[in-house]
Amino acid sequence: MIDCNLHTTGSLPVAFIALAILPICRASVSASEYGISTYRPGLMDLYSGMLPAPGNGIVKSLFMYQDATARAVTEDGRVEVHTHTITYNEAIFAAYVTSVPVLGSHWAFGTIQMFRIASQSADAGLRGGPLHNQSTTIGSFGDGIFIPGMLNWNFGQFHLTGAFCFYAPTGQYNRSRIISIGLNRWAFEPDVGLTWMDRRGREASLFVGYTVNTTNQATHYQSGNEFHADFALAQHFPNGLLIGIAGYALQQTTADNGAGAILGPFKGRVIGLGPLVGETIRIGELPINFTFKYVFEFAEENRSSGDELWFTAAVHF
Repeated sequence: MIDCNLHTTGSLPVAFIALAILPICRASVSASEYGISTYRPGLMDLYSGMLPAPGNGIVKSLFMYQDATARAVTEDGRVEVHTHTITYNEAIFAAYVTSVPVLGSHWAFGTIQMFRIASQSADAGLRGGPLHNQSTTIGSFGDGIFIPGMLNWNFGQFHLTGAFCFYAPTGQYNRSRIISIGLNRWAFEPDVGLTWMDRRGREASLFVGYTVNTTNQATHYQSGNEFHADFALAQHFPNGLLIGIAGYALQQTTADNGAGAILGPFKGRVIGLGPLVGETIRIGELPINFTFKYVFEFAEENRSSGDELWFTAAVHF
């Protein structure tokens, strides 16, 4: 096992040692391996408690840009790592509601597929000394999210959706890189979405889930389990315009562990909040919902954070 405490001896230069162990340190000094939560916070907010009528579906195309930074120091205080990451994420959420009755609802299923381009620069070295850089840019499909079961109930102005999903390690992964598109771990997650919407177009939506992560068998790193909540408060106008605020919170509830978590048990946290605007445009009889949101992250702990720009186009059919 490599020791990230960097006990330097002899003529080996610090730069060589720092760069040699940087991928392992970078994967370990943030909560959740690579500092990336399994669920992408902010993915589900508007209409989170609503599904189409039986025989209909929904397709959402989501684009997210983030410029994030992080700084971490090993538990003994000897090694520090600084990272700067720019990511472009494209996600397609597709769901279909069948006519099969289940518990007073109708069974629905769906999937979320992602494509990601990430550019990361990481600097590592002895604390107080010079930092040495390693950088990479990669792009590929991410891990697949599969939703074998969704149920939806409507109670007047209140709409409730329950779902179960799992994350499959289908994304590109290379343990020697400082960043990977895939996380090389399975995860399982129950979700609940709730939407209140009145006749005046006022909406309050909340989407919560609890992610249970399994071990990355390549690194023997067990990322902790995570609670996440997305929300939106919006006013829909008769002309198709909407304005509001959106945000999220993510809290890791159990610490990282396993043989690969060599720097200690970390827990991650982040909160995001920002403005939301949208417009509904009809092409023939087909309405398309476009939304933009800009999210400011804060209160982060043991994970990278930065501002995010989201663009979403949703079609019901």
